[in-house]
Amino acid sequence: MKKYRNLAVKSTACILSAAMLFGSGFSAVAAGSDIPKDENVYVNLNQDGSVDGIYVVNAFRLEKETDIVDYGKYDSVKNLTTDEELTKKGDTITTTAPTGNFFYQGNLKTKEMPWEITIHYYLDGKEMQADELAGKNGSLKITIHVGKNDSVDEEFFENYLLQATVTMNMDNCSSLKAAGATVGNKGTSKQLVYNIMAGQEKDIVITADVLDFEMDPISFQGVPMSFDLDRDTLSMDSLYDKTGEIKDAANEFSDGAAELSDGAGALKDGAADLKDGANSLKEGIESYADGAYSLGDGVDTLKDGTDDLADGASELADGISSLKEGVDKLAGGYNGDEGAAAGAKKLAEGADKLKSGAGKLSDGVNSLVGMMQGIGKTDPLTQEKKEELVGLAQKVGYIEITDTNSVNAITLSGLSKYLQAQIIGILSSQGGGNAILEDKDSLKRLPEEQGKKDIQDTEETETADETDASEETEETEETEETEETMTAEEEPESTEEPPKSAEDSGKESNSEEDQGEADAAVSNVKYEKRYNAYTLATLDYQRKNWNDDRTKVMIIQAADLGTLPNPGDALVELLVAKAGVDQALGSYLAIGGIQGKLDDPTVQAQFKQLTEGASALKDGVASLADGAGSLADGISQLADGTNQLQSGVSELNDGGWELADGTKDLQSGVSDLADGVKELTDASDDLKDGSGQLADGTGDLFDGTSDLLDGVGELKDGTDEFKEKTSDIDEKIDEEVNNVITNFSGSDFTPLSFVSDKNTNVNLVQFIMKTEGIKIPEKGKTETVEEPLTFWQRLLNLFR
Repeated sequence: MKKYRNLAVKSTACILSAAMLFGSGFSAVAAGSDIPKDENVYVNLNQDGSVDGIYVVNAFRLEKETDIVDYGKYDSVKNLTTDEELTKKGDTITTTAPTGNFFYQGNLKTKEMPWEITIHYYLDGKEMQADELAGKNGSLKITIHVGKNDSVDEEFFENYLLQATVTMNMDNCSSLKAAGATVGNKGTSKQLVYNIMAGQEKDIVITADVLDFEMDPISFQGVPMSFDLDRDTLSMDSLYDKTGEIKDAANEFSDGAAELSDGAGALKDGAADLKDGANSLKEGIESYADGAYSLGDGVDTLKDGTDDLADGASELADGISSLKEGVDKLAGGYNGDEGAAAGAKKLAEGADKLKSGAGKLSDGVNSLVGMMQGIGKTDPLTQEKKEELVGLAQKVGYIEITDTNSVNAITLSGLSKYLQAQIIGILSSQGGGNAILEDKDSLKRLPEEQGKKDIQDTEETETADETDASEETEETEETEETEETMTAEEEPESTEEPPKSAEDSGKESNSEEDQGEADAAVSNVKYEKRYNAYTLATLDYQRKNWNDDRTKVMIIQAADLGTLPNPGDALVELLVAKAGVDQALGSYLAIGGIQGKLDDPTVQAQFKQLTEGASALKDGVASLADGAGSLADGISQLADGTNQLQSGVSELNDGGWELADGTKDLQSGVSDLADGVKELTDASDDLKDGSGQLADGTGDLFDGTSDLLDGVGELKDGTDEFKEKTSDIDEKIDEEVNNVITNFSGSDFTPLSFVSDKNTNVNLVQFIMKTEGIKIPEKGKTETVEEPLTFWQRLLNLFR
């Protein structure tokens, strides 16, 4: 009975009333101390719920006159059926009872009952005693607490249903609120019935607005909780529908967990791909950063070219200024009769020629501008030179250049580095070795075609070697100074000592340690000589052509490579080849730099001014020619034309200086570009760092998805277990409902005596508890003493 305290049954009131009405029925038994009886326990409560007194009416139904022996801890006893006295010795009561119903009353010594009842009254929020409320007006609140009394055998509290009844007269109250009550009408009153299930405690709150407040007694009735519940009448279909939904949801939950597990696996695979992609991105950005540094090197080269262009533009402006001075003198020659008269005839004769020349000058200027604009759009190398470069690449085994279409700045840069590596390789060895290139003539043609003028200048100066000896001495000193200040980037990559020659290894010394130090010293000296020779040859080529035997011999002697069979061996050929490749590469870089300069809007505007000035010059000369047809008018018109020419040259002069200023602006712009490229390289470094962090983050994401996959696996195990546990939920619910019905049927409770455990044959024990009512005293009316009620009158009044 203790386990199902929360099950509420709305029919409790009817069942309780029936139990009380029929509780007075008695069973016929044999005479003696084991005669069956009923105990009706009456409790008089004070208005605060405390116990004022308890008496018990013991009821017997006898088929014949019987000697009764009963037990109870009474202060006093009274025969309610006959005038025969009852004998009380201790807690034993004896008498002879007649046939039929026999009742006797016993007043208990104790004031303890199975329930503790506490009642409080509040009016307008202030607690008051019940007798103070009679006739009051205001907002009333009544609180009732029903709890367990631990001083009494808990079997009564755990197995008895308690019904509390509060009657409120609606003639003097309104706005009645009674949560949890079963409300019934009794005349003009509302009867509030509260059912307190076995083993439960309860708090009751009643509120109302009252006027001239009065209230009937509050009563409590307790009987064993026993309901005749038919399991077959309880429909569980709707509950089974819900359990079916639960099972379906469990299946879907399990399936969803499986799908989530698959998705987590796919997420893990995706995270792995993302991790690989981030690593690839990191590698790509690192390559991008390297390219940014290469771009910075190219911009530096462009800057050098724009510096040269600015110098040339300044020289052009100086030339135009000289032209302007000449035109000014020409205009001055027409001032005065002698100058104008002397030149008039010659001017007339040369007018047509000057007109034609002016047209050609204008066309030439236009052609010059067009040619300059087209410089950057042409290929700097002829097809023949490209074929020579392809042949060179094939000779040295450089596979990046396969045909003339693959010849460009990038592949030539790679070929130059490749040749440099070959040169350093030769310089790192002891002897000259075998020649790497066989077709030496094809290599010689590269610098010869592109540097014919340098060769001619060299041939002219060969006859004056003696007079130039001092200059060569200065150049040699400059070369040596340059060699001493070489940067770490110009040094060969290999820092290993070159192997010892056969001659060195054959020498003997007194100790192996001395021999090793001597060999290392000789090797270092020879290596330095060879590397200095390579540097000398490179610097020397910048000043003149060094295909002549004199230069070759100088290189070989400087490198201490006396073992080479002739001056045309591998080192010289490679140096020549690299110089030719570097020249071709420089052509590409120069064209690219020039194109960038010519595409500048300022330069284009200056070209336009130049062509417009040439056109103006052409028009001026045409006017001069037309004026020469008439000598009379010609002098005046020629003067005017000369003035126009002077004006045009002034404009040309202004344009020249604007061109010079524009090239300076271009020079400044390229400097800004170099600064921007520096920022680009800095940003690429930041980007490289960010890509590294991204790669690290994707690694963490991959680890997290692995953990997620493990967690989803545990979730799936849980959903499978939930699915398994709910598979037989219908059977479990049936089992629990049957247990509840069995417990509420009361079949497992055996009635026991409230007054003494010596009374072993008790059919029924019921409790009737009541407070006094709250009444307004009648004024001017004398109080009359009512005659005492008989037992039957008192019993019937309980149910009125």
